[in-house]
Amino acid sequence: MFILVVFIGLYFIIDIFSNLSDILRTRPEIKTLLEYYIYSLPLIILRISSFSLLISILYVLGEMNKNNEIISMRTLGLNLAKIAFPVIFFSLCVSISLLFLQENILIHSQKKVQDLKETFSGDSLEKMSEEENLAFVYNNTIFFVEKLLPREKIMQNTIIFRKDKEHNVSEKIIYKRIVFRDGEWIGQNGISYTLNEEGNITGNPQTWEEKKIEMDYSPKELVLKKSIFLQYSSLSTLREEIDRLQKTNSTKLLSNLVIDYHHKLAEPFSGLFLVIGVLPLALEIKKRKVALSSLGAGFIFGFLYYLLSSLSIALGKSGLILPALSAWLAPLFFVSVGITGLILIK
Repeated sequence: MFILVVFIGLYFIIDIFSNLSDILRTRPEIKTLLEYYIYSLPLIILRISSFSLLISILYVLGEMNKNNEIISMRTLGLNLAKIAFPVIFFSLCVSISLLFLQENILIHSQKKVQDLKETFSGDSLEKMSEEENLAFVYNNTIFFVEKLLPREKIMQNTIIFRKDKEHNVSEKIIYKRIVFRDGEWIGQNGISYTLNEEGNITGNPQTWEEKKIEMDYSPKELVLKKSIFLQYSSLSTLREEIDRLQKTNSTKLLSNLVIDYHHKLAEPFSGLFLVIGVLPLALEIKKRKVALSSLGAGFIFGFLYYLLSSLSIALGKSGLILPALSAWLAPLFFVSVGITGLILIK
């Protein structure tokens, strides 16, 4: 808890200084800033808990080793499995708590954070960069946008799938451009295909130059929707999106969403995987300066875990490894190293 509070404080300090120019320019009320950082807590805790857990366990076991407590327990007949069990069980409880936080609290808090940030950051369309490969659902319609230009208020090369009452994809519409004009989205140069239950085209296509599209999202809301959806949506929501994409033959988007789903599933348990991987080392630390050793080892193992995780996800999104496997390579590696190390320790 001490390490967690320290990292939360550091996070707040860094964030305040990074937004200092906007805060001084807009001068928001103290209440607004307090609400902003209170609602930011779930995301901060989710991001730093694994690292805090790793360092604290390295420190505790290092202190026990320095004082010969591990040796005493083993002399009394406790094997390494029994010594490690409370550590692993505690890490599992922390991970389950983080999963609950991610699934039930995070998206609501982040939506509030986005609303509060607008009051002092001055986010506007002029500051937003273009977005590629944007996918979202509106009512019974699935949108796949190759490129969104927020400043120009344009969606380029958009494919739209409409579903019938039985949730089968019944229509495919392709637009060269969709522009946001006078508060409405207008599709330009469109062509529509009717699809049967197997997803095959039937009949002759229809074309038109312009047509109004029923959608209430503004360009700014679309950018925020992509950010919030991909990062903070619950696993059940992502699962629903995967099921929808499977009916549209959108291989690339489906692959990326499967990777995001498994990465989101593994992320709350990263602390558990790190702890298992580092247990053999933690049980062997006997240096006097345990705090520095724990901090150094924590940084090294944390960096290696997230480096391997990022690399495997990149390989998955490039199609070199299976999407579902890419998010689990780092956890599998650290768990394998940890178990092997515990077996080899005499």
